[in-house]
Parts: sequence; structure tokens; C-alpha cells
Amino acid sequence: MTPAEIRNATLSQLRAARTDMLSAEWTLALEGKDAKTQKEAAQRFMRVHHAVQQLENAELAKIRDALLENEKELAKGTARLGKALKNLNQVKSVLNAASSLLGVVAKIVPLLL
Repeated sequence: MTPAEIRNATLSQLRAARTDMLSAEWTLALEGKDAKTQKEAAQRFMRVHHAVQQLENAELAKIRDALLENEKELAKGTARLGKALKNLNQVKSVLNAASSLLGVVAKIVPLLL
């Protein structure tokens, strides 16, 4: 894939995660969880949102090489997150998949911790 396609695929999955993490289904899934999990979910949402902003604002020419170097990891991460988002009731699975993808994105653009 081209660097633009890699960035677009990653952005697409992160945007889907952000949308799902704002949904009523996600909120209901979190209601029965302990405070630690709810806090983790809120923090992960903020990191996903920040990653979207950073990737959207990054100049493609500046991140081109990093995108190509991390293409396989990004593809695995986006696939894993996409699969996890199909079952929002599995909160930990979604959080882990998001965290995994965010770890790869952090190699490309700076992210807040």
C-alpha cells in the first residue's frame, strides 16, 4: 500500500473506534465494569481521539517512512481493533486492541500518554 493508503486505513479504524466509544452500546457495556476499567476506557478514548487528530494533522511527507516501516504492524493492529469493535460488550478486548494499535501509531506521530 502507499503511505497515504496506510494512513487512511489507520485513520478509518481509529475513527470507527472513537465513534463506537461514544455509542450507547459502549456506555452500557461500561456501566457494569469496575472503576478501574471505566477509567481505563476514558483514558483510551482520549488517546484514540488524540491519535486521530495527530494523524490527520501530520504532513504525509514527514511521516511517510515511518508509515512504510510500520505497515505490517498497522495492518495487524487495525484488523485486531476492527474485530474487537464488533463486540463492544467485550470491553477489555476493545481496550487491549486499541492500546496495541496506539502503540504502533505512537511510532509514527507523537501521542500523549
